[in-house]
Amino acid sequence: MEITREWVLRQLPRRHSDANKGSFGKVVALAGSLAYRGAAALCVEGALRTGAGLVYLASVEPVLQLVLTRTPECCALPCAAGPEGCAAPQDAARLCGPLVGPRSVLLVGPGLGAGAGFLLEAVLEQDWPAAVLDADALNALAAGCSPRLPAQTVLTPHPGEMARLLGCTVAEVQADRENAARQCAQDRGCVVVLKGSGTLIAAPDGRLYINHTGNPGLSRGGSGDVLAGMLAALMAQGLPAYEAAACAVWLHGAAADRCAARSSMMTMLPHDLLQDLAGIVREIEQ
Repeated sequence: MEITREWVLRQLPRRHSDANKGSFGKVVALAGSLAYRGAAALCVEGALRTGAGLVYLASVEPVLQLVLTRTPECCALPCAAGPEGCAAPQDAARLCGPLVGPRSVLLVGPGLGAGAGFLLEAVLEQDWPAAVLDADALNALAAGCSPRLPAQTVLTPHPGEMARLLGCTVAEVQADRENAARQCAQDRGCVVVLKGSGTLIAAPDGRLYINHTGNPGLSRGGSGDVLAGMLAALMAQGLPAYEAAACAVWLHGAAADRCAARSSMMTMLPHDLLQDLAGIVREIEQ
């Protein structure tokens, strides 16, 4: 099935007059490291701009300094640095634990580097209701990390990450993207977003959405970090994993199309998308 504008309109959460920040859930992000600080900034802003009531970032101090300069709305969970330059696993687990709740979504992966597996195992010992695993968290899964994943979990691989998850080549993934997405969803028991031209959203029960928004201007580092934050925010607002993934992918691509028209595919940057996302959502809400 193809994701349509009309379908997205029906799915998006509404903001009622008696709402408060607690009405729109929490996103708790484990992101960023000394080497990859911008990834944390992009996923945090993606979550904030897509309506999450509260967004927390557990990371090391240099990452938090960058993120809070850009988005002071983010809540900081300062962590000691582990040996890989990202948050120390037990420190992150201790700080994130009190935030577990029925409308909390854990986002793990952007910019974590080689320390992602230790963080993933430590934090997922807690009873999170939902999670988004992106970037380095996917590499940790492919390398054999096997934490207990929440029932509402979304994996967001690009073709290279998908090849590692399935133990095949990128060429094999691209030759049959639908089968690759469905197989990964069934094997892992999670919703899977296989990024690329015609992004696919696969559910463990075999359902499959294809998205036709977006353009090659998204082909640069950081675009996926924005998407991961957007997706986590929609889940925090109550959308089930499959519907949240499809809506986030469509919105992300539609914002990219508007951004390319305003700027160009060559010069647009991932953080530019968030300026155009506002216009897309405003038109849908009217």
